[in-house]
Amino acid sequence: MPWVQIGLGLAVVAVLSWVVYLVGHRMSAVQRLRDAEDEAREAEHLRSRREARMPGGSPEHPIEVASAAVIEPRACSLPCPRCGGPAHVDEHVVSGQGRQRLRVTHMRCGTCGHRRPLYFWVRRASGHEA
Repeated sequence: MPWVQIGLGLAVVAVLSWVVYLVGHRMSAVQRLRDAEDEAREAEHLRSRREARMPGGSPEHPIEVASAAVIEPRACSLPCPRCGGPAHVDEHVVSGQGRQRLRVTHMRCGTCGHRRPLYFWVRRASGHEA
């Protein structure tokens, strides 16, 4: 009878060890997933910061144009900064940014779906802002 109890005890220890291993393995997989999500968020943040420093990427760096009529063709001529695909204008609005009145085109990439604003500043021939 003691051999049966020893055998059952060893079986219980083996099962518990296996459960501990599986839980630990699952937790490390969850941690790897969280780490990958954190890295993806950080990469997205860096891409967004880089885009903001590009011409037209922020109100502080608008693209200067001579006429409002050239804004949409100019915006569509710029490729998506993420994938290089063609971008389309979803909306074109006038926005007041401090003393400047900027034109903002809300762009959408036809390939990857990335959305971003592009800022334009219309300089009139007399040197006044539009």
